[in-house]
Amino acid sequence: MPKKIKLGTILPPNTFFYTIAFEQPGQRLTREILEKHYPVPKGRKAHRGIHTEYNAFKNGMVSVEVKAPDNSENMLFLHVGLTELDVACTCGMPDGKLCYHAYMGLHSLAWYHYLDLDRYYWPGLTADDNIKNKFLTTEVTKNWITVKPKAKYGNIFKSTFGFEGDKYLEINKPVKLENVVIGGQEAVAYCLAYNVGSYGNSFLPVLIPCLGLTSKNNEEMISFKQFGRADKPIQNITYTSNQELLNDIGFKQYDIAKTYDNLDGQEKRNELLHLKQNILTLWEQAIPLLSNEQYIYGYYTYWLKYLKDKPRKADIRDCRYSLKRPVLSFALKFHQDHFSFAAIVSVNDKPLKFNYKPHLFVFDNITELCYLMPSVQDDNLLMWVLSNNKRLTILKEHFTEFHDAFLAKVSSFYLVLFTHPKSKKAVPYSFEMISSEII
Repeated sequence: MPKKIKLGTILPPNTFFYTIAFEQPGQRLTREILEKHYPVPKGRKAHRGIHTEYNAFKNGMVSVEVKAPDNSENMLFLHVGLTELDVACTCGMPDGKLCYHAYMGLHSLAWYHYLDLDRYYWPGLTADDNIKNKFLTTEVTKNWITVKPKAKYGNIFKSTFGFEGDKYLEINKPVKLENVVIGGQEAVAYCLAYNVGSYGNSFLPVLIPCLGLTSKNNEEMISFKQFGRADKPIQNITYTSNQELLNDIGFKQYDIAKTYDNLDGQEKRNELLHLKQNILTLWEQAIPLLSNEQYIYGYYTYWLKYLKDKPRKADIRDCRYSLKRPVLSFALKFHQDHFSFAAIVSVNDKPLKFNYKPHLFVFDNITELCYLMPSVQDDNLLMWVLSNNKRLTILKEHFTEFHDAFLAKVSSFYLVLFTHPKSKKAVPYSFEMISSEII
């Protein structure tokens, strides 16, 4: 019979681990899978009285204290692999079978009927606590353990799985822009309504007409009275033909954005590309018309539903559109034991500077111009990179896999500049050069 392990000791080399293979996509343990490895206790009271507390995440293992209904106290040690969960218990697991304490503890942890363990899978990072503490931040409570990249490393490449969120990206050859004919007729006040925040929670930007009062010299709006919507139009205004076109564009955008806003999380992810493309196409029609507007503003609001009554003067921003479209490229750098990957948005080869970004637009701090992104793909790729402290991180040992899974495709469609660690010069990315000189 295996020797019982004392609590708080380092696991001996011959510690027995029982292996449970994952059957679901990803690294999810369900109660159904668990019940295939242990005779399910009968009766409704069999699972009552179980108490579990997360203890630590060290050397790639999660430790969980288990107090079972039979008053026994043990510590579980969970090691998450690519395709399986290895479980050890301080009882030693007699006869090489999953023990009662492990079954009861895992059954309790899977209180939603499943337990997602991918958060503890960080190949190349967690086996050594010094490396783990450099790249990852770990929060341990009695009820959960959170493991995530430190902010300065952004989104870290995870071997086999890639980056967080990259499953929803589409990377194809960017669309070729056609010259847009600029219309030139007089118009009245219009606002670009937008918000910023987490990628999935931001509403799609819309053009919305506003009724306001101009200053004495007619150079600006000094107050605003009403938003104009299809269900609540601005009255007693004689619209020009240009304004009629802009109104139609704005009303269509609002309907699209409202449709998107009413979807749940998974539906939003499924419909984002299609609806966002429709919004972009309408913006491509609107911006040339807006170039001749006298009163153009940006309007920041937290929720689309706030576009009901009238704009708040405090949320109005100056807004000048550029007819030029920015170019998306990327910068790759080497930092002794890892690589960083960042996005660059430029116009006429000059990088734009911006602190925040809504869907589809970039507001440049230097020129104070508003640029419409050239495609939904470019915008989604840029926002995804920006969403994790503006960078991706790849361990040196994972670079070849990163190239095969991600960078080879990106670099075939976009310019990727690699800063050579010796010359400090930015040169076009070459996997052959990096593989021969660095990895």
